[in-house]
Amino acid sequence: MNITDLIFNESELPTSSFSCGPGQGLFSVRNAHLYETFFERSHRAADVTFDGLYKECIINLSNLLEIPHDYTVLFFPGGVTPAMDSVLWSLAKDSVSGVDIGAFSHLWCADLAGRLPDVSRSFVTADEQFLPQGFPNKNTSLILLTPNETATGVQLTDDYLLQVWQQRGPNTLVAWDTTSCAGGRKLPKGAYDIQIFGLQKCLGAGGGTCCMVLSPRAVERAKQPVRNLPFFLDLRNALGYVDKYQTLNTPSTINIWMANEACKWMLGHGGISAMEALCKRHADFLVNWAQKSPYFKPLIQDGAHRSFTTLTLAITIPQVTGEQIATILRSTGKQNLMDGLKKYRTIPQESLRIACFPFVDTDGVEQYKKLTAMLNKIAQRLSTGK
Repeated sequence: MNITDLIFNESELPTSSFSCGPGQGLFSVRNAHLYETFFERSHRAADVTFDGLYKECIINLSNLLEIPHDYTVLFFPGGVTPAMDSVLWSLAKDSVSGVDIGAFSHLWCADLAGRLPDVSRSFVTADEQFLPQGFPNKNTSLILLTPNETATGVQLTDDYLLQVWQQRGPNTLVAWDTTSCAGGRKLPKGAYDIQIFGLQKCLGAGGGTCCMVLSPRAVERAKQPVRNLPFFLDLRNALGYVDKYQTLNTPSTINIWMANEACKWMLGHGGISAMEALCKRHADFLVNWAQKSPYFKPLIQDGAHRSFTTLTLAITIPQVTGEQIATILRSTGKQNLMDGLKKYRTIPQESLRIACFPFVDTDGVEQYKKLTAMLNKIAQRLSTGK
């Protein structure tokens, strides 16, 4: 049997993208004309920066994510990975700890922090259920946390995040990478010194642009670096443009426009609490379906630790693989399904990652009903040949 021979009627196909990044965009953004997106405008123009888009987006992000008023918000061009590097090199002193429980937290904790010179490192790793085995060292100069892991679909609970924050040492800064959940999860307010996130998931913008949030303590530390830094990684340089609502170098103004449109819609439809409820509605539908399915089950069994912004489903039939399912989805020729529902490369189980972001279905779960019907049909064909 050629696995791409399975045919779907047009009415059976969802119109949303379930990719975990870049994620589904706001419908009005998807239908906008390119000239409306500021792509031809200077990133130094007053009506784009301190009299326009950049300032408006920072205010809207601050309101949406309930960022404390005395925290500093800036755009860091180049995406989350260079922002992680900048945080590490500018703010880590003699020691770093954190939680390494998946591919994206591993990037921060191991691949990037591992290059810091003359810094002691201690990281909590995951158990067989992908959950953290304890708490990070509370007295290091910098603690790295990833509240929601995109790869495994595991999350750190609010209680866990608050305990780390409340028990931190007097000279400890706590950093969050909230790329997987910013705009979709109501996190404990102000329980961090640094928050970084890409705009390409819950906010539905493109990749390559990062938002960085810094507490007053983090700003003060950035002004007194303990090592020589490359120009781009030195947070002092980025902070020099904050009052002008500008950026160190040319950002993707299109991404900032997309994120701002998303924020306006989210704020106008109930704010972060409503967006969390919408993501949970998507995730709950998928979990309830998978728990009754003979072909799938949630990879993270503990509901309190299961992310509701990105959900990973394990495939329970040995002869069915995630790549086979992705191949059939791609064979539909539909752009929103071309990336498939990919198994992340570091996950040993055959699995699918499915975005539960707000804009995947702002009206409820109709798009997820179509997706799960497709997955049932595909899994049945692959497992039985019928």
